[in-house]
Amino acid sequence: MEEAHREDGSKASRVLEPERLLMMAIELDHAPDGVWDAIDRLAESGLSKLLDILAAAPHSSWVASDAWHRAITHDRLRSLVDAEPPDLGLLEQVLAGIGAADAGVLLDLLTESDSLSTRRRLFSRLTELAPDIGTEIVRRLSDERWFARRNMLQLLGEFTDWPRRWSPLELSEDPHPAVRRESFKLLLRVPEHRDRALCGLLADTDRRAMSLGLAAATESCPPEGIDLLAAIVRDESVSPELRVMGVRALGLTGSAAAVVPMTELIQRGSGLVRRRLAEKSPVMLAALQALSAFAGDLDAETRRLLSRAARSDDPAIRDAVGRS
Repeated sequence: MEEAHREDGSKASRVLEPERLLMMAIELDHAPDGVWDAIDRLAESGLSKLLDILAAAPHSSWVASDAWHRAITHDRLRSLVDAEPPDLGLLEQVLAGIGAADAGVLLDLLTESDSLSTRRRLFSRLTELAPDIGTEIVRRLSDERWFARRNMLQLLGEFTDWPRRWSPLELSEDPHPAVRRESFKLLLRVPEHRDRALCGLLADTDRRAMSLGLAAATESCPPEGIDLLAAIVRDESVSPELRVMGVRALGLTGSAAAVVPMTELIQRGSGLVRRRLAEKSPVMLAALQALSAFAGDLDAETRRLLSRAARSDDPAIRDAVGRS
């Protein structure tokens, strides 16, 4: 029993000795012999305690600063990030101490981590470091990995201002759709680039990009976007949901150029039988509603079709006209 007690006491002294040595070094702001070994031992066996000591140190202490960089290495941070299950409390403690000068390791891990929850924590901390890390983020936009470029653009999307002499236009024609989408999102925020970005989204072959463009077009659409909207609503390979969004955007333009593509969606046949209503569908009903609420002038043919719809035996068709 006595031997076990001596062994426990010996272990306790080995744990406490590095702490005392580090606190003395910080107080004197001088690194005595053995302090760096003490820091290594604490980093391996009591990282949380080490961080508590460093957090309480004066900001001017070079010993505390060097101790931090010695303890929080790239490999050690990676092991914290990759741990299963992760020690979230310790990870938050480490992340809180990382400043802009050391953000590179966080940017690396943001791209490399497989854990969504961890990436969210890294992302949150990195956004707190804006705008001091903007230049470093832009530098990483040349990464050949598409997801790395996307991640960096998403981070820049959290910034109020971007680094000088950089524009999202640089990646608006990226070969990967996810990168293009993030670039266009940023461009939509810039008044002088909004119309170009909106048209780029509407013309994109990526459906998620198209959806972003359609949502933006319902707020306001430039004249050059009307033909792109018309192409979308006429394209039966596009999902009904997106075509309906396109119809609504067309209706809100109030432009005479929007009438023809919307009228095509509510009529069936040609020549003498053009006055027949098309078969009911979500797209046809959306076109009826948009035309009924249209602020501009409608031609006689379109008004006759709307009149027929208002007298339809189908309540859904009557309701589409009546709601306007």
